Amino acid sequence: MPLTATEAFRSEVACARPTRVLVMLYNEAINGLAAAIKAIGDNEIEERCNRINVVTEIVATLHMSLDLEKGGDVAEQLGGLYRYILARLIRINIHSDAEMAAQIIDVLKPLRDAWEEVDRRMAEGEDLAAMEAAMLRRVEAAGNRLTIHAA
Repeated sequence: MPLTATEAFRSEVACARPTRVLVMLYNEAINGLAAAIKAIGDNEIEERCNRINVVTEIVATLHMSLDLEKGGDVAEQLGGLYRYILARLIRINIHSDAEMAAQIIDVLKPLRDAWEEVDRRMAEGEDLAAMEAAMLRRVEAAGNRLTIHAA
């Protein structure tokens, strides 16, 4: 019996590095928002709701998985960003706001790209501090601001 898309995704997640799972979740959220924008344009209310609900679950999962003790200021700032996104997702769903959905995609893409770079560097065995610096550079270059305060 062939695997369904969900089973294939779960299988891939089970075998992936944690950083690869983050990239996969960001990709799913971005794709879900793009599908919601299309549904808004097509006036497909149920599809829009379903897509936004999936994105909401993904962002809530990202938020709940933050380790504030180990992640410090970065985790705290990501938490604030995830809360901002969650609040906007409710507004997108209520008002069928395709423009705001596109803005959230613009927020998620640099984060996804940064985690993609971290994942690649981890696979190559690079130093964690260098990866963290690279991630922050990517996020800041996209206009988002995450800061780290040295202990």
